[in-house]
Amino acid sequence: MLENREVVKVKWKLRQYLEAHGKTPYALWKASGLSRTAVYDICNDKQDGLRFEAMGKIVSTLEKLTGQTVTPNDLLEVVRDG
Repeated sequence: MLENREVVKVKWKLRQYLEAHGKTPYALWKASGLSRTAVYDICNDKQDGLRFEAMGKIVSTLEKLTGQTVTPNDLLEVVRDG
């Protein structure tokens, strides 16, 4: 039996990624074709779920905007509480 139950959460780092590359949520929204609400919710870590199709749009759009390869590790963070 586990005595300490570790809680694992996955959080977005999208806003930090955009800021590090001199881009805005607005630029991502306009270029990605995703809804404004979806982009801003992700940037504010308010969206709990996301379809892989949307993640693909985010990655491909960021690659076009930054000229750099983007991986899920660039955009997501695993947080462990326990």
